[in-house]
Amino acid sequence: MYRRTARAALLAASLLGMLAGAQAGAATLPSQLMLPDPVLAARGVAERWVFSIKLESFDLKGIEPCRRILSERGFLPVLSKTASSTMPDLHFKIEGSREYPLASEDADHALSSVAAAKCAGTLTWTVTSKPVPAAGGPSAQ
Repeated sequence: MYRRTARAALLAASLLGMLAGAQAGAATLPSQLMLPDPVLAARGVAERWVFSIKLESFDLKGIEPCRRILSERGFLPVLSKTASSTMPDLHFKIEGSREYPLASEDADHALSSVAAAKCAGTLTWTVTSKPVPAAGGPSAQ
């Protein structure tokens, strides 16, 4: 139990350090990944961005504040009980995602808010490109 708590504290501290260092260019922010691919744009394909945040913890009450933050920011979080090969003990997972049509600092602020809440557990995030045909482009036919 002590190892889990120490690991969670270490991960939370490293995330906060990453976000603090991001202002100095030390880490990648979600909005920095939401840039259009020039090759796709030249072919008439636009990109939308799906920003996902996931938090896993053994402490359900410890992740509740982050669920509320994600909900308030339009991420529609889903709570589940889970186990996996990396975390075989029963634990809780909150996952939420939001789609952005363009790069947005709102994604950075959402991540920063979740990190500042210092919820118990492991926080991960991803930005995924979602290509869609641009209106009137060659792919739209």
